[in-house]
Amino acid sequence: MRRRDFFSLASSALGASTMARGAGRASPGDAFVENAPGCALLFDLRSKRMLIAHGAVQASEWLASPGSTVKPLSLWALLRAGRVKPDESIPCPHQLRLAGLSMDCSHPRLPFPVNIARAISYSCNCTTAQFAKRFVGDELAQFYLRLGFESTTQLLQRNEAAGHVQKGISGERLQLQALGERGVRVTALEVAKAYRHMATLVHDPEFQPILEGMEGAVQFGTGRAAQVAGKTVAGKTGSVQTERGLHAAWFAGFAPSRDPEVVVTVLTQGRSGAEAAAPIAGELFRRYFLGES
Repeated sequence: MRRRDFFSLASSALGASTMARGAGRASPGDAFVENAPGCALLFDLRSKRMLIAHGAVQASEWLASPGSTVKPLSLWALLRAGRVKPDESIPCPHQLRLAGLSMDCSHPRLPFPVNIARAISYSCNCTTAQFAKRFVGDELAQFYLRLGFESTTQLLQRNEAAGHVQKGISGERLQLQALGERGVRVTALEVAKAYRHMATLVHDPEFQPILEGMEGAVQFGTGRAAQVAGKTVAGKTGSVQTERGLHAAWFAGFAPSRDPEVVVTVLTQGRSGAEAAAPIAGELFRRYFLGES
């Protein structure tokens, strides 16, 4: 199926579910809904309005692990706390097992050590998990809470589910939380709000390694399908398997990366954020910059 065809089909199904607000509602406790393709959001930072909201029900009520979309967040938390230096790098062993889960890196073997920016660009599980060992107590959980991961967002005029962040965890479970695999479940609206916050930090010198990493993720990493001609997009894909065995594909980002105008968030069913979510995000960005939204 061509990317544009997939987006058109998703838009039709999601548009129908948005208009039929009482139909097919998902329980906030469900990890995923099998009979709907997902949601796609485009938020205008200047007017502070949601310009596109395909799948408003799903965006408001689906709770899923955010996967690698939180790597920029967890690494920013470490950087802000001074637990990782911007230029600090470690080699990636490529193989990783945490709490019985295989979390091997999917990027090619790298001939250089990995710093914060590269950990985001290449979506390096090993480096992110190794740095995450430096969190103290509930430092990461509290950071997620400050970003609104257990709060309603008010980005849409409708009822919302609130996510859940597990507290009091340590060791490998904490590393998985930093990777967005376990210990944190959110709505697409909560992820959109977190990325809206990150878009306000683009001129902060301390934030530059995170921004460079998200730019790299779209330029040469798993988010390449979200590229827009003439614009630099900063973003991150995510791919997770829920505990019910369903696959969630994510993309979250903003553009232009150095002077953000819009935030895009996509959550859909698929085994890969690169293949299932990033193309939809790219379509949304192109719609906006071509004046079609």
